[in-house]
Amino acid sequence: MSIFDKYDLLDVNEEFEIPSKPESGVTALIGCSGSGKTTIMKKWGMVEPNYCEETPIYKLFNCEEDAERYLLMFGLRTIPAWRRNLNQLSNGERQRAVFALNYSNGILFCDEFTSLVDRYTALALCNSINKVKPDNLIVASCHKDVAEFLDCDQIYDCDKRKWRSLRPSRVYTRRLEFRQVETKEAWRLFGRHHYLSGKVNLSATTYAAFINEKPVAMCSFIAFPSGAFKNGWRGHRTVVLPEFQGMGIGNALSDWIASRIVENGGRYFSKTAHPAMGEHREKSKAWRATSKNKVIRNDYKSERKTKEDGHKAKHAHRICYSHEFVGR
Repeated sequence: MSIFDKYDLLDVNEEFEIPSKPESGVTALIGCSGSGKTTIMKKWGMVEPNYCEETPIYKLFNCEEDAERYLLMFGLRTIPAWRRNLNQLSNGERQRAVFALNYSNGILFCDEFTSLVDRYTALALCNSINKVKPDNLIVASCHKDVAEFLDCDQIYDCDKRKWRSLRPSRVYTRRLEFRQVETKEAWRLFGRHHYLSGKVNLSATTYAAFINEKPVAMCSFIAFPSGAFKNGWRGHRTVVLPEFQGMGIGNALSDWIASRIVENGGRYFSKTAHPAMGEHREKSKAWRATSKNKVIRNDYKSERKTKEDGHKAKHAHRICYSHEFVGR
């Protein structure tokens, strides 16, 4: 006896009217599993790419410059992750990486959008997409909050088989706090996500950003050597957890620390090789470029050791952004 003899089954080959594909803008298909989202996207011309799971993700792009551009664009700002394979990434990192790869190849469809990630990661990814505002983008998701996270031009409700009216984006209340923490403990949580170094100066002063009591970012700073500047300080390490990248938290925390120091009569400098943070400061009126900004440091070519980095020589060919904080 077949197990199916116990059930009254009907052979269902459901056919339904496929809505017309919008000519432009950002479109979201929202509905529960089995509501026809994938069928509609395939009828609209969706191509499902097949990326090699065993290749470092930066090598899947046409060139390294494209990898940097598109991965930063869609919020995958944990630089060490760029050298990992797709199958080594978290769900959130993988969603960002695949989205960046698709966009770089002109593929503007994304099925199961944010389906396997927590909602903070979904919000951060949508925030990154909203900044880019890609035309003709079509996403499909079983999560209705996507329609409120994403700046959609049209929304199709696959459950009700009709276009939905647009509503203003919901304001999500998130309690964001900055407070001082112990450097060693903070680095234990954030260190592996730093783009440049696995070390931290334990004499640094460190603050962390918390969302609803969850630590999501850290920023530490240290004093300039005695005599270099009176009451002078410089940024040391800034790290944001991957699922919260692209939301501006790292820049906000760094700016807040710098503002406190300057308001109390100090001077605050910061150097970064991270393009996202560097470009934020290039555009901000609160930061002023120093004479070392985006300049190759010939004075680093000596083999003189430093307490922080071991050898300055390894920085000799790295072009960094260098700024001083001058205003709130």
